[in-house]
Amino acid sequence: MSLATYPPNYESFARMQNELKTSDQVTVEFIIPALEQLMLRHISKEARILDLGCGTGQLVQQLHIRGYQTTGLDASKELLEYARKNAPESEFILSDVREFELPPIFDGVFSKDVLLFLLNIEELTAVFQNVYAAMQDNGLFVFTIPLTDWLHEIAPPIFDHVNVNDECALIEIFYYKPEERMWEIKVTGFELIENIWKRSDTTWLRRDFFLTEVQSGLEKVGFTDISHYNLKDFGADESAGMACFVCRKPSLTR
Repeated sequence: MSLATYPPNYESFARMQNELKTSDQVTVEFIIPALEQLMLRHISKEARILDLGCGTGQLVQQLHIRGYQTTGLDASKELLEYARKNAPESEFILSDVREFELPPIFDGVFSKDVLLFLLNIEELTAVFQNVYAAMQDNGLFVFTIPLTDWLHEIAPPIFDHVNVNDECALIEIFYYKPEERMWEIKVTGFELIENIWKRSDTTWLRRDFFLTEVQSGLEKVGFTDISHYNLKDFGADESAGMACFVCRKPSLTR
């Protein structure tokens, strides 16, 4: 398996990700309520949770505030530097989601907007296997991923995301290739450093999977009780075509 396709280059964009992409307000008003419904109410208040692809750590901190023992894992050293500042009492691990190995200590694993950067089903299944191995029996795995089944008819061929503040700007232009189920994302960032604007450019690739592919990958590694929801039901943009999956590692002793 080639490791050249993942992770996207976040190193030059870490400050912009921290300041522009996921705020505490979004985390508290959108992510936590959805996670409460799908995972948190089913595990103990002292449970161990792994945030897979934790980015700059806002969710890790909010879960810590609520009493959970939360670990963040990400492949970007620069993003984790911000995460350690945002959630100083939590643990963080620098690792590729396709390669990490952790003991089976987690009651829950959550991953938001990370697995969409995996470019084939083999990589996706490898992540599922790593997550399964890191979970306790009866643990819950919740993750978001775009589905071709929902996107193919509604996805515009080109669209953009623009986020700005007084010292940073992040521009993402998405180009959809339906025959390949691939997105090419042209990314340009600007940040003000000592009164001088610095520009950074990169390209990220994103893959969409069919519902049956995701379900088959989960079943292959042993997950059960698999269900999925449309994130528009939790307040997300309908055009995103994003699904939220919930599944369980079964107890081998029952």
